Amino acid sequence: MTPLNQEHWPLFDRACAGELSPNDDAQLAELLRTSPSARQQYLAYAALHADLHSAVRLSRIREKLLVEIADRSTPAEKKAAARRWSRLVAPFALAASVAIALVVANNRGKRTSGEEFTPWPGSVAVVSRIEAVKWSTDAPVRKVDQILQAGEALRFDSGVVEVEFHQGAVVVLEGPADFVCEDPNHGTLNAGKLAAVAPPWALGFRVATPKFDVVDHGTEFSVSVDHSGADPLVNLVVTEGEVEVVESEHFEPGHRLRAGEGVRSTGELANAEDDLEARKLTAKLPEQRNLNPSVVVGDRWHDWTAGFDGAPQRDGAWRHFTNSAAPFGEPAGYTELVWNEEEDCYLPPLDQRQADREGYVKVHRSGGHPGKGREQSVDGLDHYSITGFIVPEDGVYRLEAGWLERKEANRWDLDDVLDVAVHVNDQPVVLRETCSHTQFMRFRGSLGDLKAGDVIYVGVGPNGVDHSDRFRWSFSVVRELETEESTTSVGGAAHSKAIF
Repeated sequence: MTPLNQEHWPLFDRACAGELSPNDDAQLAELLRTSPSARQQYLAYAALHADLHSAVRLSRIREKLLVEIADRSTPAEKKAAARRWSRLVAPFALAASVAIALVVANNRGKRTSGEEFTPWPGSVAVVSRIEAVKWSTDAPVRKVDQILQAGEALRFDSGVVEVEFHQGAVVVLEGPADFVCEDPNHGTLNAGKLAAVAPPWALGFRVATPKFDVVDHGTEFSVSVDHSGADPLVNLVVTEGEVEVVESEHFEPGHRLRAGEGVRSTGELANAEDDLEARKLTAKLPEQRNLNPSVVVGDRWHDWTAGFDGAPQRDGAWRHFTNSAAPFGEPAGYTELVWNEEEDCYLPPLDQRQADREGYVKVHRSGGHPGKGREQSVDGLDHYSITGFIVPEDGVYRLEAGWLERKEANRWDLDDVLDVAVHVNDQPVVLRETCSHTQFMRFRGSLGDLKAGDVIYVGVGPNGVDHSDRFRWSFSVVRELETEESTTSVGGAAHSKAIF
């Protein structure tokens, strides 16, 4: 084996653990591109890391075999079997002892497994369209379908860029522009022109400017920031629905504007020219799907509730499961997960974790991890990480703003497919999408007429093989309305009438 150069151990360890930051990723790519010896070092380190995982798996198999030997063998047979097992695992045990020493030395001070999602860079939006763009000289070139992290900026001198936020809001930017994606429902326009549309599941979408913030209340609007004068001039025009102007020196907190109204940061009302420019820009927004008016009744992220140690979630409409004894789609074979205080997530009950039937299945607020795949598990099942939602009242339902991001998006050496699947009660699966290790995936779809008490099951599965399948995700459960309904509060968050 190639001797390991300790200088690169921390970087290689983060790569094998899937914890590379963007800077780490760039550093590793450059190192492997320019240094043949570094490539050999990395392969040797990765092999050692794999040996450790193999040894752990063999150790578990050994425990099970020893139990079987104790139950079924004569004393002579027990000794012979134990000797054969020792010869089999000895090489792995030696590699494991070295690897364990390396990993322990390099992992001092790291977070516990219950906090494994905390350090991830937060993806918040996706570039969905680029037209005739000339990027600023100091800005990176963006591509369609590129994931944008929290705090990333879009800076370009001309052209049009469209961005879809995770929560569902869509913005169109016209250059020259400087726009920062802050979080899944919030952006900052430092310069340029922006048009935005926000569906009910993106209620509260906020655009900050140098002079005031604009908060969506079910709307379509345009805002521009002009730096040609001594002081930035901000123009806001609402073309549909309603917005709230906040943090402005010229307006009281909570000042509302409705369709056809607009203001400038100087305190003046917008004029006809402002309205014309706004409508030209909002016309570049994508056509909205033909949806009935709707209201959000559940939000996977905002409604999250921690449980009581060792018990399932007790309150609210959400439950968490894994399919321990049947394929996904057969809830009679589901096991409800229980809260684990130490790991800050829902896990299978202790007896099932000890039996290792579900592998690493877990549910965090940020996402989770599926269990073993059908090619690994003794029962031939794909074990899903499942979130269930209990329907509160009769109506026509659908899923919206569904997205899933692979934790190992930059790993080339791991299983490359996850799948997201949805069913109601014990009915057939109505939606299934797959996500490779290079993808950010969206999912949405109709669930049809449902009754109060029906359960919507949304699961993430390993698609055959579970290798570091950690994921982040969220989605909203939406009920269609036959007539307009006033603002309602569900799951601790306010949701207003739809504008579609």
